Amino acid sequence: MLSIKNKKDSIDVMKKLNLNYFPLQVFDKNDSDGIKLFLEKYPSGEYVVRNADKAKGDFFFAKTLDDIVKLKDKFDQNITVAVSYNPYKKDLVLVGDIKVEKRDDDVIVELTARNDKEATHRNIYEKPKFNYICSLQDDRLWNIKGFDIIVKYIVEHNLIGVIVEFAVYNKKIGINSENVVISEIRTNY
Repeated sequence: MLSIKNKKDSIDVMKKLNLNYFPLQVFDKNDSDGIKLFLEKYPSGEYVVRNADKAKGDFFFAKTLDDIVKLKDKFDQNITVAVSYNPYKKDLVLVGDIKVEKRDDDVIVELTARNDKEATHRNIYEKPKFNYICSLQDDRLWNIKGFDIIVKYIVEHNLIGVIVEFAVYNKKIGINSENVVISEIRTNY
C-alpha cells in the first residue's frame, strides 16, 4: 500500500507510477536556475506556484521567473512550480477528489466533484454538485459524465484505497497526453 506524507511525496509517487499530470517540479524556493530551466522546458502563459511542504498551503499564479522570485518569501522552503490548468478550463468535464476502496463484499466510492467551468480542487467542497459515499454499483455515479473515465484510470493505475485529486478533460493533455490529469494523490495527510 502506498504511503504519502506530503505534497513532495505525492509528486514523487505520481512520477514513479507514470501518472498523467501537468508539468510540475519541486524546487528549493531559492533555486532560480532550476526554476528557469523548468520554465524554458515547459513554456506556458501561466504557472502555479505552491507550498510543497504542507497540504492546503498558499498558491499563486505567475507568468515569469521574476514573478516567481518575488513570491519566494511567502513560502517556507520548498515550492512546486506547475503549468497552470487555466488555459484548459473550457475543456473540463469533471474535477474532484475520489477514493475507491474495497469494503467487505463491496466496492465503495467516496466522490466530491463538480462539472462546471469554475470548478477547482480548492472550491469543490464549497458547493459540490456530486458528494457521494456509495457503492460503485450506484447508478448516480454512472450518470456523471466523466466518472467512467476516472474509475477506469484508477483501476488501470492501481490507485485503489488512495485519495485522488483529478480532472477529466474532453481532450488529451498533460505529460502523457491523456484525458485524466492527476493533481495529487494522498494517503496520510
